Amino acid sequence: MKKKKNFDEKKSRSGALPSDAVRRLNRSILILSIAIIVLAVGTIMSFLLYHRHMNSILATADSSTSFRRHFSYVGDSTSSFQNAVYDAASKEAAANGDYVESVGASLEVSYTPEELMNIAAASVPDGIIVNAVNNADMEEAVNRAAQQNIPVICVGTDIYGSRRTGYVGISYYTLGQAYAQCILPLEQDRLQNVLVIKSPEEHTTGAALILSGLHDALRQSGADGSFSITYQTVGDSKSFSTAEAVEDLFTAGDLPDILICLDETSTTCTCQAVVDTNHVGDVAIFGYYINDVSLDAIRKEVINGSLTVSAKEIGKSAVDSLEEYLSSGFTNEYASISIESVTPENVDAYGEEEETP
Repeated sequence: MKKKKNFDEKKSRSGALPSDAVRRLNRSILILSIAIIVLAVGTIMSFLLYHRHMNSILATADSSTSFRRHFSYVGDSTSSFQNAVYDAASKEAAANGDYVESVGASLEVSYTPEELMNIAAASVPDGIIVNAVNNADMEEAVNRAAQQNIPVICVGTDIYGSRRTGYVGISYYTLGQAYAQCILPLEQDRLQNVLVIKSPEEHTTGAALILSGLHDALRQSGADGSFSITYQTVGDSKSFSTAEAVEDLFTAGDLPDILICLDETSTTCTCQAVVDTNHVGDVAIFGYYINDVSLDAIRKEVINGSLTVSAKEIGKSAVDSLEEYLSSGFTNEYASISIESVTPENVDAYGEEEETP
């Protein structure tokens, strides 16, 4: 006599889910729905708070002075370089009777660059200056602003393929060639190990072009066989700081002959780490950009030098590009900023320039 199958087994074999599985599925759907609702409400509240913040700023500005145009600046307020770009843009705009607002600078909540770009576009300014991240989300945010007829000028990093109005900054390939000129005088009979590092906190995506320019310049000089180049991102922006990762490079025991830092963060961390680990003079170090820490390190010959660009020139050119576009409907798609080399021989001139208002 055949055994009688129970009802749940029949349902299971016929394709229906057991009751406990259904409950788990419903619970998962409920949790997911709640999470989506919370995220949507949070986003809406952020936009509402930002609009209220902007209305307050504009009302205050209107009560004290008037301006022709309102521009938004999207950047990292913790970066001295990006703050210098904003200050220069703000001064240039003020000279023209315009106003530049730093998006997110006074908000208590931290937002990604892409989110700040969307917040800026939501306020419908006359133009946006963005220290961009070259990824799909930022490209979409820039394109969304363009659809609203808001001109967007990218600084620092270009967003290839986007509908941005223009780019103001350096050529990464040329930057690589400039680094080659820094290390060529260090050529020796033996192979020189060169380590190129970048911080994950820095949203610059031109590393491939920099390395290409570096390799090509060395090859054209006939010195490509004298240098072995390695590239590495140091640290983990989520769990491991760049400062700790850079210090580990100097305590690991296998030091490179030459160290090239591609951003302000890794340069600043290296200036401190090489001193803390007593390795000053053991490695030739070239940084990027200048601040109080790197200028002092160059002056004391803790590092060999740093390549830099004028943040003032970038900020001024970005505003000028917006002004030109709004006035004529046209502007240069690419405005190149020159690269400068800061060494112990000329560092004092840059120190004086930094102090000049």
